[in-house]
Amino acid sequence: MKPCAFSYVKASSLDNLLAILSDNSDAKILAGGQSLVPMMNMRLARPEMLIDINDVTELRFITEEQDHIRVGALTRYNEIIESDLIKAKIPLLSDVTEYIGYIAIRNRGTIGGSLVHNDPSAEIGVALVCLGAEVVLVNSDAEERVVPLDQFFITTYLTDIAPDEILREIRIPIPAAHSGHAFKEVSRRVGDFAMANAAALMQVGTGGEITSLSFSFGGIGDVPMQIDLNALVDNGPLVEEKLDQAVTKVLREIDPESDNVASGDYKKQLAGVLLKQVVSEAYDRATNS
Repeated sequence: MKPCAFSYVKASSLDNLLAILSDNSDAKILAGGQSLVPMMNMRLARPEMLIDINDVTELRFITEEQDHIRVGALTRYNEIIESDLIKAKIPLLSDVTEYIGYIAIRNRGTIGGSLVHNDPSAEIGVALVCLGAEVVLVNSDAEERVVPLDQFFITTYLTDIAPDEILREIRIPIPAAHSGHAFKEVSRRVGDFAMANAAALMQVGTGGEITSLSFSFGGIGDVPMQIDLNALVDNGPLVEEKLDQAVTKVLREIDPESDNVASGDYKKQLAGVLLKQVVSEAYDRATNS
């Protein structure tokens, strides 16, 4: 199929972009187009206007600022993978990005596009929820709004962004030194949409006890889900019995729905396996860092 008719304009700067957006409430932002263009071709999306933001260089950066990393919304996946700053400070994000699609997708797709699109199994969203990231939104009056990412996601393909707002940047807290991280996902083929995925980030004390632990699932609910695993914190070294108890508790609390990728029952089984794998791997990395 082909998309419905639409008008096209190319923004030259952030101010120009916001001005265009304020006058065109039904416009859609075109950055990498890896999700939007297929949806338009299938007529699942029918914008009256596309605003091409590829010349808006103010949205393309990776910088360190005090205790966090700022990533511009137009930053390409491949730029994240190749960034020495990301590799050194937030290796979980670097590792996760390599799971995304194929080379062509990683060369064109953007971090901001993925978050606004909000596919619940998208790797970037799962990792950034685990990392405690927040997004900075800007409207046509240059007013900023900072939203924690776990509050930004509302439901599948829906986020807390107004028609006259754009996602300008993502702010990611830098994990403490000697942290451990892990990410795993299951898909039919490499590069396919994930049936389920999981991310973990933790710190471990001198006695082998977990002192902090953040964990998130993708593909299990309508949005990336942050899961409470506080029962494992300050409870001595991680042993299989404790991890099995945590898995049992989590599986009682989640109820994945079936979709065109996998059944709900299968996703639930995957969730238990992925939880054990990423928590164990993150623990090993933290204890050996």
